[in-house]
Amino acid sequence: MFNSDVDEMGYVDLSDLHISLHLLTQLKDWDVEFQQTFSDDYPPDSGFKFEEDRNRHNERGTQLAALLEQELGTEVRVNFIPLK
Repeated sequence: MFNSDVDEMGYVDLSDLHISLHLLTQLKDWDVEFQQTFSDDYPPDSGFKFEEDRNRHNERGTQLAALLEQELGTEVRVNFIPLK
């Protein structure tokens, strides 16, 4: 996760957010799935091998973003950018 606010720009540690353990676990699991697509041998080859997997990951990301926004409240806007 990344905070794009000019005054607080940077990566956000999920553990620092005041969210439920259930959502925190879902977000971490979703991130692990993405991190497993990284290619140490040749980083430009990183990514999901199949379009269906990428689409499923994006769909889940959209769902998690909505849940995150619900739990964080109206003062926080969550913007999920799908993988292409």
